[in-house]
Amino acid sequence: MATKDRTEKLKAKIASEWVKDWKAELGGPIVDEEEFRQAFQDFLEQELGFAGGAKVSIEGDELRIQVEDCIICHGNEVLRKREEPTLCPILSTGLLSISRVLKRNAELVGVEKPGPVGFCTIRYRLLKPKK
Repeated sequence: MATKDRTEKLKAKIASEWVKDWKAELGGPIVDEEEFRQAFQDFLEQELGFAGGAKVSIEGDELRIQVEDCIICHGNEVLRKREEPTLCPILSTGLLSISRVLKRNAELVGVEKPGPVGFCTIRYRLLKPKK
């Protein structure tokens, strides 16, 4: 059985590798919020392909990812039933993408799961730009 601490480290490592590769593919950071929004949405939907859809929006100081039909969530339900730590690297991927590609600090506000398994909205608060 995986420990919670080990699982948290694994999520961060997966996210870090994904974002490192994506940033290299982009050729560096993107400072324009709309350009970042579109590129990040394309990365989530087309490159990672973990869900049927992933829509990214930025309004004011909030970035949202709306996830539809996520395959990771279904696996996490099995882990929850076994009372084992879950593994969703998408939360860390969002934070690291905002930090490393958009060059902004952010904090996770929360995850809303209003519908069936596999559907959620992940919310981040964008903080002041990095200098």
